Amino acid sequence: MEEKLKDIKERIKPRCPYFGPCGGCQLQDIPYPIQLMLKREEVVDRLAEQGINSVKVEPVIGMDDPWFYRNKIQFPIRSQNGRLQMGYYKRRTHEVVNIKECYIQDPFLTEIAQIAHKIFEERGLSAYDEKSGQGVLRHFIGRSAFATNEILLGIVVNGRGLPAGFTVASDIKKQERLMHRLVARHQDYPNYEEKRRIIGIVQNINNFKSNVILGDKYNSLFGGTFIKDKLGKYIFKVQLPSFYQINPVQAVKLYDAVRDLAALTGRELVVDAYAGIGPVAFWLSTKAREVIGIEECAPAVKDALENIKFNNFVKVEMKLGKVEQLMPKKADVIVLDPPRGGCSEKVLGSVVKSGAKRVIYVSCAPESLARDLKILERHGYKTEVIQPVDMFPHTIHVESIAVVVKS
Repeated sequence: MEEKLKDIKERIKPRCPYFGPCGGCQLQDIPYPIQLMLKREEVVDRLAEQGINSVKVEPVIGMDDPWFYRNKIQFPIRSQNGRLQMGYYKRRTHEVVNIKECYIQDPFLTEIAQIAHKIFEERGLSAYDEKSGQGVLRHFIGRSAFATNEILLGIVVNGRGLPAGFTVASDIKKQERLMHRLVARHQDYPNYEEKRRIIGIVQNINNFKSNVILGDKYNSLFGGTFIKDKLGKYIFKVQLPSFYQINPVQAVKLYDAVRDLAALTGRELVVDAYAGIGPVAFWLSTKAREVIGIEECAPAVKDALENIKFNNFVKVEMKLGKVEQLMPKKADVIVLDPPRGGCSEKVLGSVVKSGAKRVIYVSCAPESLARDLKILERHGYKTEVIQPVDMFPHTIHVESIAVVVKS
């Protein structure tokens, strides 16, 4: 897509003053309808590279208002020119652009990040240095629940822990009203009827000398360790490391489309592979005879089981382990929602062996999607249609739902 961007003549003034150096957005200077066209073409082009040319690719499902949609921030913290910097990486570098406002993320998270940044500086806390492995602060993370107005914050640190961590967390919490005032005063922010509340601040200790963001140890510095959010009619528990769609408005459209494209009659055994904390399985459970969710991340399965309890009308069986090992011998419909790298050949082999008549493949990477669809086609499947969904407006990324049927 980046090559095509050079040929786009229709340009507009980006809303964000950091657009260009900041790596958070790539398309903000292109009118939104053209962004959607480019994303559809990206899917078509990647399919063509695999020789898949006859599949219908629908227009991209976009947003009515494609701004302030992100419910999560994940800011690296670095020392640059003698100052603490916290924000997004500069394009193609590990240099941090200090972000003071952002037009794609929740304004409450933007403002509380700036407040935390100032508190870190006032306390003289050092930033982690990737080369030496020294320094304390590695990342600042924020998650917000748009439906319940809850905020969970995370401070990722190197070493034994954050010096005076409970006091630092208390200082941040005390500035909650300032966060509210800053959001209300900003002329470009939406008008929020309800204010978000910080219900938890968590410390994560990460001593790995790598670019891995989170370590294995968590402890609460203030309040709880999770937030609850609502998507559609379902309630979800979301922790700091949980995989949870960052665009809740589009997530509902995505899951609705998955359910509709699955074309369930109520008689099917459905497998939700890479089930995470359960949203796709929940959406399908009202239309299927039985839904099995498979997930190899133990904390995610634990959260999914709790989410099942929160939604007592949901009938989903969760299994912990690898998809290729836990795939039933027989299944009617399989939903695949793998990481960006796509499915392994073992996973695709287990899909073929199950005899599933219908596969719904949800992908955030058109290149790996096209590769895996080609493999399935070699085993007697045919891709009927692809429905792209714009989960990440103003970026080059696009989500796609492929409907694959047994020939």
